[in-house]
Amino acid sequence: MVDSLVAIDRWFEELLFSVRTPFFLEVFNGITFFGNELTIAVIAGIVGLFLLQHSKTYRVYALGLATTLIGAGATGYALKVLVSRARPSGLIPSIIETSSSFPSGHATAAMALYGFMAYLLCVLFPTKKPIVVTSATLLIGSVGFSRLYLGVHFPSDVLAGYILGVLWILIGIAVVKRTNHKETM
Repeated sequence: MVDSLVAIDRWFEELLFSVRTPFFLEVFNGITFFGNELTIAVIAGIVGLFLLQHSKTYRVYALGLATTLIGAGATGYALKVLVSRARPSGLIPSIIETSSSFPSGHATAAMALYGFMAYLLCVLFPTKKPIVVTSATLLIGSVGFSRLYLGVHFPSDVLAGYILGVLWILIGIAVVKRTNHKETM
């Protein structure tokens, strides 16, 4: 099973390298920005401050967001240290990354932040759910694909990051629901 996964990872890496162009390197370098630590921290900080300045109902979502992001970040970091998977090698990477490859921190962070924000927006604006879910899916998918196109991750790294992000979104949502339930008692 692991050998098959590695073979698929290598095949996909070579496929993307064969279609790499300077134009798309620039495009995906711009897109990957939306999953880096600083960007995620700034956006989360702005959203968190907005939520904290409103009613108790909104503050609960700030707690859920913090739980999601801190949990996803800490778990992702621990997995990078434990697994210690090397990044794609050779001439394929277009940017230099120094941390381990598995899981993708950009994919984890993008899923955690933008996924939780999508949940929040769907709760607040249920009639806008299709556009919110579509927009979040495109953004999260683009960040993950950018990591593949730039040659700094394997598909399994990105998939693992997405799964990790989703797990922490579910935990963040559970925190929101449990806190809301306690406050209504």
